Amino acid sequence: MRCLRPVLLSLLSILALARAEAHPHVFIDTGLTFRFDGEGRLGAVSVVWAFDDFSSMLMVEDMEMDQDGDGVLTDDEIARLTAMFSDWPEDFAGDLYLTRDGNPVALSGPQEVAVRYQQGRIVVTHIRALLDRIRPEDGRIELQVYDPTYYTFYDLVGALEISGRDDCRVEIEKADIAAAQRKYGDELAKLTNDEIMDQGKYPDVGGDFADDMRLECARPS
Repeated sequence: MRCLRPVLLSLLSILALARAEAHPHVFIDTGLTFRFDGEGRLGAVSVVWAFDDFSSMLMVEDMEMDQDGDGVLTDDEIARLTAMFSDWPEDFAGDLYLTRDGNPVALSGPQEVAVRYQQGRIVVTHIRALLDRIRPEDGRIELQVYDPTYYTFYDLVGALEISGRDDCRVEIEKADIAAAQRKYGDELAKLTNDEIMDQGKYPDVGGDFADDMRLECARPS
């Protein structure tokens, strides 16, 4: 995600030197919960991000936290991280893409942001509210989690959860990683080292690496 990229710019040299091995730099284990209101409408999606050990270490070191190296952050340090993850750039969509019949569904910015630091990993939870609540029975609801530039890879972990209804399920269509990797390599090869190093430019093919989640709910009888 973009708030982490300045911390990792030094890693771009690795990408420039190993262009044939296209890969993301940040790995985030991701959990999702579809939340329904009392009228059975989809009202929000809860998100959990657990950053990989290395990215977490870089963030902690770059922000000069955990100076005693005991693996425990102070309340002030947690507050600083919470503020950082609460303040998204205007052009950052949160790497969460919800559609209804193929059309984008507008989501709020991060709400109820909470951060914890456990076993050397930064874990962030937040909620994305739908600006207009919808009924899944009335259209095809799909969700993907991805960074368009594939700088960050979001790996869905655990079962996707549903809160507020017991007649819904999520079907997952796995991404064709091999095909996406080929496409990424082809697009990356079109960029110059200067574009990568100086501009931080990446091919916008992250969606090809993302699983597609389809929310299905029973129609009222």
